[in-house]
Amino acid sequence: VLVFDFGSEVYVWHGKEVTLAQRKVAFQLAKHLWNGTFDYTNCDINPLDPGECNTLIPRKGQGRPDWAVFGRLTQHNETTLFKEKFLDWSDTKSCSKKNGDSVVVVENKEMRSGDCRPYDASLMMSVVQMPVKTILDGVNVGRGYGLVEGEESRNFEISTLSVDVWHILEFDYSRLPKQSIGQFHDGDTYVVKWKHMISTAVGKRLHSERIIGPGKEKCCYFFWQGRNSTVNEKGTSALMTVELDEERGAQVQVQQGREPPCFLQCFNGGMIVHSGKREEEEDNAQNDWRLYCVRGEKPIEGQLLEVVCHCSSLRSRTSMILLNIPKASIYLWHGCKAQAHTRDVGRTTANQIKEQCPLEAGLHSSSKVSIQEFDEGSEPSGFWEALGRRDRKAYDCMLQDPGKFNFTPRLFHLSSASGEFVAVEFMYPAREPNMPCFWWTTIMRFTCGRAGGLKRVKAQGPLAFDGTQTGSVPWKQCFITAKNERKTPKSYLIHAGLEPLTFTNMFPSWEHREDVAEITEKEAEVCQQIILVEDVLSRLCKTTYPLADLKSRPLPEGVDPLRLETYLSDEDFEKALEMTRSEYDALPGWKQVNVKKAQGLF
Repeated sequence: VLVFDFGSEVYVWHGKEVTLAQRKVAFQLAKHLWNGTFDYTNCDINPLDPGECNTLIPRKGQGRPDWAVFGRLTQHNETTLFKEKFLDWSDTKSCSKKNGDSVVVVENKEMRSGDCRPYDASLMMSVVQMPVKTILDGVNVGRGYGLVEGEESRNFEISTLSVDVWHILEFDYSRLPKQSIGQFHDGDTYVVKWKHMISTAVGKRLHSERIIGPGKEKCCYFFWQGRNSTVNEKGTSALMTVELDEERGAQVQVQQGREPPCFLQCFNGGMIVHSGKREEEEDNAQNDWRLYCVRGEKPIEGQLLEVVCHCSSLRSRTSMILLNIPKASIYLWHGCKAQAHTRDVGRTTANQIKEQCPLEAGLHSSSKVSIQEFDEGSEPSGFWEALGRRDRKAYDCMLQDPGKFNFTPRLFHLSSASGEFVAVEFMYPAREPNMPCFWWTTIMRFTCGRAGGLKRVKAQGPLAFDGTQTGSVPWKQCFITAKNERKTPKSYLIHAGLEPLTFTNMFPSWEHREDVAEITEKEAEVCQQIILVEDVLSRLCKTTYPLADLKSRPLPEGVDPLRLETYLSDEDFEKALEMTRSEYDALPGWKQVNVKKAQGLF
């Protein structure tokens, strides 16, 4: 019998073989828990009010609220609400034959025990080379400009007619003036109206040029949401989009850092994402210097992201723009590993600032902006004065690195939550095939690996990622070993909150969470920033343990608590369970559990 207390839900669960006396005792104890005092003052979240929306619900009190759930569940008759509490709930699946008889299909025993099949990592090697597609009203607009191939190999010419932008307040909105179009803040939300023309392109037989035929006007509404905008503002932006959409055009949600190229091209390389909120511009204008990171694969899609004005914000694989507001001067800094197309994007964005003199950047229409361009390693003294002092150790400086870095890092999310170990690649929405891209998005809250284009990856044998560290039960006995025909590259395991510079500098900005770092540092096993994966595997893949280690708590790292008997040597197995492995395997599942319980191995 088990009693589960989820705060707002308390359940008494019992197996099929439990006696009536045991059920009565468990029910009485659960009722005592239900009617007794609760205290969540030391918890990060109050389970009775996770969102902290109701001030009338205390963190400490007597008895549960009237709306809370008290239930009794029996084996194989659990409710969906109860099952959803578990990441690895294993259930039977029923299907019907044609004659109406019911057949029960039980999931594979290996899968139930927490195992997952090794992933065929060769599937991760294929690189998507298809052009970016954005479907609006059933039409592929591609990158939002130029020739786009449609259905049946018909070509279309996409051209922009007009762009309008509205700034969304919490319960209102206001239209931005023309000079402010392209100026965003990461704490705000905006609605962008893109009016464009889709024309049919007809090619001549004897010549390669194409004749653009009559077109059709289309309209699309993007509601852009800054990563620091409030939930209310995000909801209002969606509602205002519906209200503003008089043409009944396509409506597309755009999250900061995941802008599609058809959105970026609306601003001709002049999009800037400032930090803070538009209403707080007076506070933001107090600083004389601003530092922006260059993003984008093509000049027309270029954008700038404001980062902290400090040496630690520099990135050797891209370009940066340092703006001196009082002097109206721009330092265009190119990292030593920045590709040619990245430098072109940087020049375009710098010229856009010079031409537009946006008020949001602290400039005005009469400002005469000057641009000074230079590479990493040859910075003028004024550049370092703005960043505090010259400190190349504050970022991952690559001046001494002989590598060309002309490849695109690839990011995969690995999971076995569905019962099957899979890898899903996160693609940069504005990627350009055959063009190296530095990063995927603005900020990542999970870890990824650094991989070159020639690296080969192969699934090979079992790996366990300890569930006590990741907060989930899966990932047991699955691993991926990186291989190269000439040399095996090293793979590293890093922990949340303790990421090294070589990892965090793969992203345009990184939010360091002190609270996460403190939690990670409390783990006894975490004593350094990076660990070789092969060292972790040798420890986690240990197959045999002494009987005393399996009976002690906590269990050794990587041990599956549901299969403790599999870690015993043949001698310890017969000594502990008083039978051979073949005799044990011949027993039904419920008898195996009882045998393990009697010997303290469950």
